[in-house]
Amino acid sequence: MTKPFFVRELRSSMDALGDTLKSALAALVERGWVESGHTFYAQLCLEEALVNAITHGNQCNECLKVRIEMTEEGEYCLIRVYDQGAGFTPERVALPNLEQLNGRGVCLIRYCMDEVSYNHEENCLEMKMRRNTLCKGGARHE
Repeated sequence: MTKPFFVRELRSSMDALGDTLKSALAALVERGWVESGHTFYAQLCLEEALVNAITHGNQCNECLKVRIEMTEEGEYCLIRVYDQGAGFTPERVALPNLEQLNGRGVCLIRYCMDEVSYNHEENCLEMKMRRNTLCKGGARHE
């Protein structure tokens, strides 16, 4: 596997999220995966994945860590978000009904990214996107 161009580890706290999110977005722009000024969908996906790892994966236990890695693999950028929780299967997450306050994050990530899976062996959410998949005017280029 190729060496990641971005790696950060943070404690499972919402307070620790902001700087990591900002640095990850800057790295995606710098490497040309997302256009500057058109980072909304990238931020949405990264934030949802990190928040889910903190709240659902690690249950906001600040003794547990969350790690994000981004790697260039040919035409794809692979974004991996690791936690120390029990894991889940994103394909089994159903679209929530209108009354539900939670459950939209994984659905949004699946809509925006080219591929989404959960690696049970490494306990991480894997999201793949092509260059400028998360573009202006919509989540995907068709």
